[in-house]
Amino acid sequence: MKTAGTLPEARHEVRLSCDPASPSRARSEVRRLLGHEHPVVDDAALAASELVTNAIRHSGCQADDVIGFTLVVTDAFVRVEVRDPGASLTGPRLRSEPDEEDGRGLLIVQAIAAAWGVGRHDDRPGRTVWCALRIAWPTSGPPDAAP
Repeated sequence: MKTAGTLPEARHEVRLSCDPASPSRARSEVRRLLGHEHPVVDDAALAASELVTNAIRHSGCQADDVIGFTLVVTDAFVRVEVRDPGASLTGPRLRSEPDEEDGRGLLIVQAIAAAWGVGRHDDRPGRTVWCALRIAWPTSGPPDAAP
């Protein structure tokens, strides 16, 4: 139910292929869906790119596999979810050497997100890695919010 001062939740789902062009497509989808003026558009695009890159590089996905990308938007947060086929037995983990040139994706996500985590799927292989970005609206509040 919509209450005064809030926007209804919006959920956008995109199917991405397991190829190197998908992180760029995820960034473009975030910018298209949120709009260039949204307060967390840059952080959401960065998080989407990092999570999709991790899915491609570390899940064992093949060229014909599908990566699910979901963007959930409310007036309080943006949640980025990436579902991979998860052929690997290990899950995502934070890099223990933050000064290395490679492998800092989850450190970046942790730094910009209010929360992040991993969900396992009981009915199919794979996992969903997600992060939530808190929105700090200007004093006027979200656009189209009820007075």
